[in-house]
Amino acid sequence: MALRGPRPALLLPLVLLAACLVLASGQPYVEPHFKFLFKHVDYPKTPAPNPNAPDANDYCNKMMQIKGLYGKPIVNTFIHEPVSTIISICKDGGTPIIGGLYESKVEFSITQCIFNPDTLSVSYVGVEKKRKIIVGCWSLYPVYYLEQL
Repeated sequence: MALRGPRPALLLPLVLLAACLVLASGQPYVEPHFKFLFKHVDYPKTPAPNPNAPDANDYCNKMMQIKGLYGKPIVNTFIHEPVSTIISICKDGGTPIIGGLYESKVEFSITQCIFNPDTLSVSYVGVEKKRKIIVGCWSLYPVYYLEQL
């Protein structure tokens, strides 16, 4: 019995054609934006592991594990604001600095997770702050977070 449907030899050209049409459509390439959101946005803020005694260090250790970043970056910051507010930095909610970097006009609630090399196991020190943040923008979307200690 013969197989019905497209032949495998025709499948690759069709996939390539579809990819070319998407790229030519003028839609922004958004993968770096989604990576930025995954790595840096935690809104609403995830509850601390021990709600009776919330601790920024416990929060950071939990979040770095959840995001698959545990033991990788020396510093990672989580932004606790709505995505629409963060995206606005690249439009009218931010001030251009240089080279695609924009500083927010308002302060954001953030938690910085800083790797602690003084422990025998991997762990992070959490620091909660309210401050203006700086992001790198591409096609009006944030794709990079500039760490500021």
